Formats: sequence, structure tokens, C-alpha cells
Amino acid sequence: MPQAAVPTFTLSVKGVEPRHFQVLAFDGTEAVSTPYAFTVELVSRSSGIELPDLLHKAAFLGFGPDGEGIHGQIHSIRKSDSNARLTRYVAVLKPSLAYLEHSSHRRSFQQMSVPAIILEVLKEHGLFDGLDVQFDSGVTRAPIRDYCVQYDESDLHFVNRLCEEEGWFYRFEHSADGHRLIFADDEIMFPHAARVVLPFRPLNGMVPEDYSIQSFGVRLAARTSHVVHRDYDFQKAGYLLESVRGPQATPAQVQRGEALHVDPKLEHYVYPGRFLEDDHGRRLSNRDLERHRTDFQLADGSSDHPVLRSGTVIQLEDHPQLKWNSPWVLISIKHEGRQPQVLEESGASSEVEAGRIVQGYRNTFTAIPETIQFRPALRHPKPLIHSSQTAKVTGPEGEEIHCDKFGRVKVKFHWDRRELNDDTSSCWVRVASSWAGNSHGAVTLPRVGMEVLISYLEGDADRPMVMGCLPNSLNPVPYELPTHKTKSVFRSRSSKASQGFNEVSFEDRNGAELVYLRAQRDMEQLIQNDSRLEVRGQRLETVKGNSVSVLEAEHHQAVSGDRKVQLSAGDHLQVAGSSHTRITQALVVDAAQEVHISAGEHVVVDAGLILSLAAGGQHLVLNPAGIFSSVPILLGGVPLPGTPAMPLAPGDTQPLISNVLMATQGQIDKIMEGELTSPLCAQVKASG
Repeated sequence: MPQAAVPTFTLSVKGVEPRHFQVLAFDGTEAVSTPYAFTVELVSRSSGIELPDLLHKAAFLGFGPDGEGIHGQIHSIRKSDSNARLTRYVAVLKPSLAYLEHSSHRRSFQQMSVPAIILEVLKEHGLFDGLDVQFDSGVTRAPIRDYCVQYDESDLHFVNRLCEEEGWFYRFEHSADGHRLIFADDEIMFPHAARVVLPFRPLNGMVPEDYSIQSFGVRLAARTSHVVHRDYDFQKAGYLLESVRGPQATPAQVQRGEALHVDPKLEHYVYPGRFLEDDHGRRLSNRDLERHRTDFQLADGSSDHPVLRSGTVIQLEDHPQLKWNSPWVLISIKHEGRQPQVLEESGASSEVEAGRIVQGYRNTFTAIPETIQFRPALRHPKPLIHSSQTAKVTGPEGEEIHCDKFGRVKVKFHWDRRELNDDTSSCWVRVASSWAGNSHGAVTLPRVGMEVLISYLEGDADRPMVMGCLPNSLNPVPYELPTHKTKSVFRSRSSKASQGFNEVSFEDRNGAELVYLRAQRDMEQLIQNDSRLEVRGQRLETVKGNSVSVLEAEHHQAVSGDRKVQLSAGDHLQVAGSSHTRITQALVVDAAQEVHISAGEHVVVDAGLILSLAAGGQHLVLNPAGIFSSVPILLGGVPLPGTPAMPLAPGDTQPLISNVLMATQGQIDKIMEGELTSPLCAQVKASG
């Protein structure tokens, strides 16, 4: 249908009689990966149509020769300028996708691909189902994202951002009954088979006979020529994750023998590159370079053909620049339609004055060569969190400590409205430590229910990190403050379901300084060399059970004063060699029943002056004057046998040190290599 023919623009609104509205004018904008918007000026002979009856209604704006047009929802409607005959309305048509601009969230998605995330967002709005949304095969092969956060973004911004990060684009297809949203990651998803062939016919004041391209120009612009993506994975800490990409000729350019136009080396460096595998990094860097060079060669033009849409492939013909007579993909288009005859004024022929259309239809567009892979620009940046937040540590029901082999924990953010207080509340979150080395460092795991301070690597909401813990009304400090403000404390809690605790505390109040150590159950020390202890006051020690000491060498002890020992039961001593005792004054032994001295060979009692024996009222005295007996010494009699010595051996003392402290280097290596699963959790839970 030639432009010279009088166009007929129509608007059909669901539930409203078609005769009620006539289209006076419309202006619309479309672009790949952008919701379209058409502003339609209407007149009606009926002034009784209420605005609420039109808002959110589905509508179809027809302006093509065979009824082609744009389908959308009425997102806004204005009523004005009523007179005796006509009432004016202004309606804005947008896709259902545009509703997502008015809904924003803070939430997270776990173990989901981007298509699954997008579908969940769309289904929440009840806008799309069945064939209204289409993902091409390349999109459906998207990798799973471990953790993906929507943070203070509208749902539309979020969907656009995800598509841009993946290098995908979307476009719309229209019919009188609805519109379809198509997500794709390859330019083959543009309708190449339905390309529109248009000749180049510049405006010359004559009425054109056919639809044509009336202006067309091409520009080249400097663009990034190389990209470098780099990232870091703590699980592969010694491995360099990096992908470097430069320009390459397309297969079509190679087939045509075209030389690749190479700019000066203009490098774009990205860190973090948001990839943990080399293949994923190559994919992202390839798409990033394609994104930078999408509009390296960009055409702009104008036409009078009303079937052109963003994503349409046109075949330009008859242009004096022969290289331009090739397929081009429209990436944006502005529509303009005027139909003043509906005001019952005199009809006027289609004309353009000073670049503005007076009657009829016209469009302007931008396009890229069909051989160029389109990638959307990063127009929807990821929100960055430059401040800290707090969250609550979570875990499976009944667990007090929940972590993985790296000591990572799960948390629930206060802004997360999902009632997930278990091990599905977040991704694994790394915990910062005061010290972390190869099989050495400090480990203090936040426990379920604790409030923790969260920071974000590079401000990325997808990469939270626990920086520390904070007390609150449910988890107060161990000692009441400010009463005990001079006390520094480290107190743990026995697990599970126990009020027991281990503690190290320091009292710094002047005159009452104290270092306090408390073990809820056992205490073990392993000293690989010497141990020295100096107590400048008194040392008090109470042991309510047995005390066992094993010395594998000599025992030396010096006491400057008295030694006072009280035994409530027996005293047992075994000496493998000789026993020597030297007393500078007296040795006094008082046995209530018996003193028995036994020697295998001989007993020698040597008194320097007097030896006195007394028993049964009689006595025997040896002194320098002689041997004196209280009675004559008789022959015969039987010696008493006495009680033989039977000292008890010390109890079994092995092992003194637990396996935790005695772990071999081989065991430590296995822990570091992951062969011994969750050692941190197991030891913390076992030791309380």
C-alpha cells in the first residue's frame, strides 16, 4: 500500500465498542531489550467513558496496511478538551512487562538459572503463562546461579540487569489478541526469514509510489577492542582466573574476504569478572566484547513503511553506496502517525514539513549489520551495597552450630521477608577471622541465632561476608554492663542444649586484677618443650578427684620452709633403685601399730652415741660405757614375721592428651584436602 493512500489508524480496547474511539495521532518508541511505549491521542463522540474503565485494559493500535500494529496494556489514560461534539483522550500503551517497573524488592534466589528466576518474577505478577513467554535454546542452557540477590531494584530493572549480565536480549511479537515476549542470546532469533525488502528513495517532493527508505546513513565509532575479565575463587586460591579476548572476523566476513577493521588497542578490564570456571569466563568475555562492539557500525534512517519493528531485518536496495545494500537489523525505531481528518476537517495529502509529519505515517530507526552479534548495553547496573548490615545465623532445626568445611555459615537477612530460618535462608557465607594460615589460625564460628555483621565484597549483594558478631536483647553480653566494664571476656557455650560454658576472662580493675580460666569439663595442655611457672604469692590447688603425675626423667623439688602433708589413707612408695634420706635434726616416726623394716641381706642401724630399744616394759641400751639390759638376756624365742611391704602402683595414666591435640601432620593434611569432612564442626560440637 503506497504512502500516498490515506492511512487508517485504529485503536481497539478490550471491552469497549470500537466505534467509541478514533485515533487522531500517535508517537511510539521501540528498542530491542526495552519495553515499548506508544502515546495515542484519541477523540470520541462519547464523553461518558470513565477513565477507570480504560486503565489496565488490553488494547491494539493498528496502523499497518494489513492490520499490523502494536498490542499492549493501557498504562495511563487522560481525558480532556470536551466540547459539544468530541472529547479528547490520551492513552499510553506499554507491554505487560512494563508493570514490573512499579514493583521493587529485596530478596534472593538460590540454585536457579536466570530463565527460572525471570519466570518466577513474571509469574508473581500473573502477567505471562504458556506461550506468552518464549526462551530460545541458548537461553535455556544458562548455568545455575548459586546465589542471586535483587536489592532495591524494580522487578523490571532486575530482569533487564540479568539479561544484560548474560548478554541476552528480548523483543516482542504482536497480534490483535496479544503480544509475546521472546528472550534470546543469538541474533539468529531475529526474524531473518521475514526480512522486509525496501528500496532507497530519498524525498524529492514527489509522492512516493511504494514504501521505501527515505534517508540512510552509516557511522563508525571508536569502541573497546579488547576485554580482560579476572576473578578469584577462594576454593582455588592459587589458580589465576582470567579470560582475555580481542576482535575476530565473523564467519560472514571471512567468507566475503573482508578485512577486519581493528581499532587501536583499547582494553576494558573487569574485576570481579563474576565467574569461577574458565569456560564461563571465556563466554562472558566474548559477550562483553560483542557488547562493546555492537554499535561500532551503526546506521540511522527513516522510512514510511508501518510494518517495521525493533528486531525487524530489512534488506536495503538501490542505495548508491553499494556496500550498504545488505541486510540490517533494526535495534530501535520511533513511530509517528497523524490522522487529522478525524476532526472532520478538510482532508490533506500526506506531507512532511520541516522534518515533522503533518498527516500519515513515518518512522526513524537505527540499525546494525546483520552479521554483527547484538548484545544489549549495560544500562541497568547492579546496585552496590557500600554499607554494612546485620543478619541472623541460621541452620537446620535442632542444630546449634551449622557450617561447612570452610567454616562458612548460613544467615537470614532482616530485610528478607521469606520466613526461612533454616539452612535454606542464604548461600554459604564466609566468616572473617583474625588470623588464617595453612593449618593454623583462629576459628570462632558464629552459632545459630547469633546476630552477625555483614559486609559485601566489592559491594556485591551476591557476595556477603560475616565480619563479626553483635550482642542484642536475645544474646546479651556474658557479664552485665556497665557493672563489669573492666572485664574482658571470651566465653563459649556447651552444645547441645546446655548451660555449661568455657571461659577466659581478664579483670582489669585496679587492685583487683585477675586472669580467670574456666573449663566446663576437661582441660588439656600440650607443651612441646619447657613449661615455667612463677607464683610470687600463694598457690592454692584443690583437686576433687585423683591427681596423677608421670615424670619420664628426674623430679627435683626444693622447699624453703616446712612441708606439711596429710594423708587420709595409705602412703605407697616404690623405688626401683636406692632411697636416700638425710635429716639434719631428728627423724620421728610414730606408728600406732607396727614398724617393719625388712632387708634382703642386712640391716645396719648406726647410732653415733646411744642406741636404745624398748618393748614390753623392758629395754636394751648401747652406749660408750657398754651394753645394758633391764633383764638377763635369754636364749630362744620366735621373731615376729611383721607385715611385708606391698605398695600399690599408680593408676593407668595413658593417654593423658586427647587426639585433638595430638593430631598428626598427615591428619591435618587430610583435613585441608577435604578428605576428613567438616572437622571444624565436629570438633567444636564434640568439645562444646
